[in-house]
Amino acid sequence: MSIQDTQNSASNSISMDWFSHSSIGVLVLDRNLNCLDCNPFASELIWGSFNKTPNQDLPKHFAQAIQPHIDSLLKGEGDAYATHLVIDLAGEHLLLRSEFTLVDKGTANPRLFITLRNSSKSAQQARELKVFRNAVENTGSAVVITDPKGQIEYANQRFTEITGWNLEEIKGKRPNFLRSEKTTLETYKELWGTVLNHQQWRGTLLNKRKNGSTYWSLQNISPIHDELGNIINFVSVSEDISQIKEHDAQMEKMAYYDPLTNLGNRRSFRRTLDQYLDSPQEQGLNALLLLDLDHFKQINDTMGHEAGDALLTTIASRLNFCTRQRTSVFRLGGDEFTIIFRNCNDRTHVIERTNEVLSLLAQPIHIGPHEISITVSIGITLIGLDSPDASDLLRNADLAMYYAKKSGRNTFAFYEQHMDEEAQRTLSIEHDLRSALDGNQLRLVYQPQISADNGKITAIEALLRWDHPLDGPIPPDEFIPHAEETGLIIPIGRWVMAEACKAAKAIQDLGLPPIKVCVNLSTRQFDDPALISHIEEAIETSGLDPRWLELEITESMLMRDMSTAIDILNSIKQKGISLAIDDFGTGYSSLSYLKKMPVDLLKIDRSFLQDIPSDRDNMAITSTIIAMTKQLGLSVVAEGVENQAQMAFLNRNQCTLMQGYLISQPVSLTQFTSNYTDCQHFCGACNLDKTCDKRSIDPRVDLFN
Repeated sequence: MSIQDTQNSASNSISMDWFSHSSIGVLVLDRNLNCLDCNPFASELIWGSFNKTPNQDLPKHFAQAIQPHIDSLLKGEGDAYATHLVIDLAGEHLLLRSEFTLVDKGTANPRLFITLRNSSKSAQQARELKVFRNAVENTGSAVVITDPKGQIEYANQRFTEITGWNLEEIKGKRPNFLRSEKTTLETYKELWGTVLNHQQWRGTLLNKRKNGSTYWSLQNISPIHDELGNIINFVSVSEDISQIKEHDAQMEKMAYYDPLTNLGNRRSFRRTLDQYLDSPQEQGLNALLLLDLDHFKQINDTMGHEAGDALLTTIASRLNFCTRQRTSVFRLGGDEFTIIFRNCNDRTHVIERTNEVLSLLAQPIHIGPHEISITVSIGITLIGLDSPDASDLLRNADLAMYYAKKSGRNTFAFYEQHMDEEAQRTLSIEHDLRSALDGNQLRLVYQPQISADNGKITAIEALLRWDHPLDGPIPPDEFIPHAEETGLIIPIGRWVMAEACKAAKAIQDLGLPPIKVCVNLSTRQFDDPALISHIEEAIETSGLDPRWLELEITESMLMRDMSTAIDILNSIKQKGISLAIDDFGTGYSSLSYLKKMPVDLLKIDRSFLQDIPSDRDNMAITSTIIAMTKQLGLSVVAEGVENQAQMAFLNRNQCTLMQGYLISQPVSLTQFTSNYTDCQHFCGACNLDKTCDKRSIDPRVDLFN
């Protein structure tokens, strides 16, 4: 019998026995809302206890909730009525499905039969499910639900937006249509092994969209269990992290790659070398090469930084081309590169491969309209044999590279232990040089120049010497580069100029014929804003007439910034000081620029006089420089004259000014003054006949034979 049938058949009494164990609340009320009877479930819903007995007053909130519905029945608006009631029970809102039936209608004591069903749980579940569905549909993550076999049952809109696949197209399929060839099978095996083992898997997959393009997916795949712990579904929540990956790749490139050449940078080099040292050593010999371009700064200074960048890019391409498999190339910065040769057969094999690098890099490079030839100096250290430490290996290669530069450049050198000793000496020189000037350890010597027309001494060149208190005399080519590098050449050069001017004035004060004193300017001095004031100070302090001072600069110094250099030279020239270009022919000057420079004299570099007269090339270059200089109306001095054959060659080519050991070695001012007092000429006969009359002899006798 149904509840409705029971309600309709109730006449004089209604038994609650039928509903004592029901999950439906049954309640009988009189017209005044007094409870006549109820079952336990109704008692719990209304009074919060199964033990409540009839004839109790209804709770006020419940009575208020049902009163309007009962009034409708009592007014004859119907015999039955159904609705939902919301009541509070112990602070909890309950949703009750309620049915009201009027019994004994028309009598003096009609009764109300009420059934109550608790719909709160199902309603809550429905609401939660709705909220969940809305959240899934509107989330920024792609959500896919499969059955235990991995067949897709659901996919949200975000999944469609990311992949291009909609639910109708993929429902019932396994998600392997997303696979790309770039994700390894091992990754998928790990994925399924994890989730089938009732565990959550999290990782990244490179998936494929419907249009064939790929994207990076950060996935979280979880198994869903029933009450017995069986897997009933798999839920995948994923994010498209392609932009993050791209950003990470860009950051990686910025952190580990050189933006100009696309080679690995210093950080990448150290990481690679450390990883290599930490891994098991391979068979064969492994070498680290440090490459430094020779005279790269001159190219930047004369042709501009854009040309320098183009050159570096070409060098990087050639290094990539000439190296082989299992080789890494890096740019450490500036014009320094490194190469790691791995698994070479022996030391000879390393040499062969290094020579290949030298040969390829020596090929001319076209930069715009210019053709440039560049060479490199390479330092080599053997990994593991010379040191197992990355920092030590780089230091070893650096020492070897500088040794290669000192050996003439365009070559290579292997690291040797004695290079450490030389490096220590270098540090010692730099340290001791700082106190050399204040400690009166520096001195000047003077080497005369003569005129080939009459053998007369026309000038003296001031040359710097250092007498170390412990190590004795230190050669200028050993300490002057360190003075340049450390900036000490500025105060040292200022002292040299002052002493040289004093020396020239002292010679004049002895009543001897005035001669010029020649002073070399270093690159640092030429760039010093205080250069002009230092020159003025030296002249004023010594009292020397400026026309007896000659300043020598190298052509490479002038070519870095031609307009600025010309301005500085004009400022010096206006003071009556002579200007000479030293070591001419070794730089990158051009005749068009040379015509613009306010110089008086060119000094031919001593390297061109070597092997004359046996070297026809040097003879041709030297004679050309002499002829060109005369055409420009300049004087020319040949440095490094060491024998009569060289002097004769210069005389035949009308080079009138000469300097070198054949004429005189550099001597102290005291020695030169004594010699100059005795004779103001150079004459070959003087070396043969000590009794000659210096006042009457023709100084050209036996001079050129």
